[in-house]
Amino acid sequence: MAGSILDDYEKIYEKLKFIIIFRPLASSVIILAYILTRFNNLYSYKNIVYFLVITLICLSFLYFGILQYLKKRENFQFLKYFGFIQLFIDFTIISIIVLFNGGLNSKLIFLYYLLILIGGFIFLRLGALVFSIASSIAIGLLADLQYYFNFRYHFFFTANPDKLLFLTSINILGVLIFGSLLHHFSGGMRILSKKIVERDEFIKNSQNFNRELINGFSQGVIVLDNNYAIVFINKAAVQILNLDNFNQAFLNKAGVLFNFNLDIRDILDNFPLIVLNGDNERYDTGYANKHNELKRFEVRHQGKILGFAHTEFANYKNFPGKFMLLFRDITFMKQVEMESKINEGLMTAGKFAGWLAHEVRNPLFAINTSVDILNSQTLDYNGGDYKKLISIIKTESLRLNNLVNDFLGFAKIKSKNIGCNKGNYENFNLFAMVNDLISRFYDSSKNNAGDKMRISIYNRINPDIVVFSEKYRIHQIFANIFQNAVQSVQKKEIKNGAGIIRFGSKIIENRDGRKQLLVCLSDNGEGMDDFTLKNIFKPLFTTKEDGYGLGLSIVYSILENLNGEIKVLSKINKGTLIKITIPV
Repeated sequence: MAGSILDDYEKIYEKLKFIIIFRPLASSVIILAYILTRFNNLYSYKNIVYFLVITLICLSFLYFGILQYLKKRENFQFLKYFGFIQLFIDFTIISIIVLFNGGLNSKLIFLYYLLILIGGFIFLRLGALVFSIASSIAIGLLADLQYYFNFRYHFFFTANPDKLLFLTSINILGVLIFGSLLHHFSGGMRILSKKIVERDEFIKNSQNFNRELINGFSQGVIVLDNNYAIVFINKAAVQILNLDNFNQAFLNKAGVLFNFNLDIRDILDNFPLIVLNGDNERYDTGYANKHNELKRFEVRHQGKILGFAHTEFANYKNFPGKFMLLFRDITFMKQVEMESKINEGLMTAGKFAGWLAHEVRNPLFAINTSVDILNSQTLDYNGGDYKKLISIIKTESLRLNNLVNDFLGFAKIKSKNIGCNKGNYENFNLFAMVNDLISRFYDSSKNNAGDKMRISIYNRINPDIVVFSEKYRIHQIFANIFQNAVQSVQKKEIKNGAGIIRFGSKIIENRDGRKQLLVCLSDNGEGMDDFTLKNIFKPLFTTKEDGYGLGLSIVYSILENLNGEIKVLSKINKGTLIKITIPV
């Protein structure tokens, strides 16, 4: 409110200053015009002209001095009074001039109209109303003075009172109508002016808000025109690029549209203009770009790594800028990312090492046990036990060799050269393989009767099915999923019964009519939630405290290389069903 009042006084001050300058100029023109129309010899009246002009000039200087004094002392409340005083002095002078120059017959009576116009200009409706009433009263007094006193045209109006009445009525009616129209017009102008002021204030506040908002961004913002010249920059960009020492205009004009007369390459030597040109095939941005989407790239500047994103205004012809650049200093992020990759690599190597140690332990135990038996003196070297032990050593050695190959080539596990060697294919009985896994589980649990009694395992695989594939890989698949099933059942405390694991099989046909073997494994263990189901085949993903997150990822890769499939269905506290499909 206080700001609005000060703005009103500031407008009155500007109007009064204009009137003070306008008054001597307009008066001089009126005096000269009057003398030229009334007298043929202007030279004989030069002294009068000089006197009037000098008087007006001196009076204007006096007014101007008072006006400046009031502004300097900040006596804004006296500006209105000072304005009215000026206009009433003008009103008095005009009345005297009109009276001594023919009164109602004077051609200078139009000065009243000029006075009303000036009053409306300065004080709007109030000024038009006050001086239209004052002028009508002055005209009535002029009529009385001319009728009752010996002023010019006194005898004419005494002899013709009807003409005096007519002139008086016409002039009074004229100034009142003119004042009324100006009063109405000034009211509309006041409303319009107020709306314009409010609109200007809103625009000004919006501009300031937008400037502070954009300058408050932690990201740098730069706008370029179609010639790559900078037309906008915010404070964050100035700070990130250290431009305050480069050009002071950047700091002063941050957050507003301004022609800096600088190209983007003047402040960023390594900036790739090829990205703005849209030739993304020649410049690797690291992102697949589409029209009107943010396009990202990096620029090295003064030892920093700046991450940029840029977009092009769709209707840039209607804007001063064509390209908008958003960027920030990502040097620290890059360092953290590098350290994170190193740590992730170390963690991965540790998990691989743990997984390898875990997988190697069982084959080594089987080999060592077989060797111990072979070294015993009671063994019949011509019997079946000898051949069986030799077969165990050979099988487990091959398993160890394959484990080492998996460890060294895990990153390439999806390569067709790994896990799909036709030369290693052989015929084998899947029922016997699963029975062997179950027997080994019971053998390893013989010292823990609780586990043996709590888990019931059923092998319902068709004993007549013979599979032609890489035996070691198939064994690796079922060993992994069987071990997971056992651990799931052991983790869940099953009430009113034991844990159950079932194997089953069925011959099916795929969409191409080829026969495939479907093997199902189900358990009534703890089950898995949706998040775990979506991630179980990802390398290094695990929900076990001592797990490595590699088993199921290897299973998935092996089946993929064997043209097989795996599907998992599970519910928390209900159990899990795994369906594996492999070619027969």
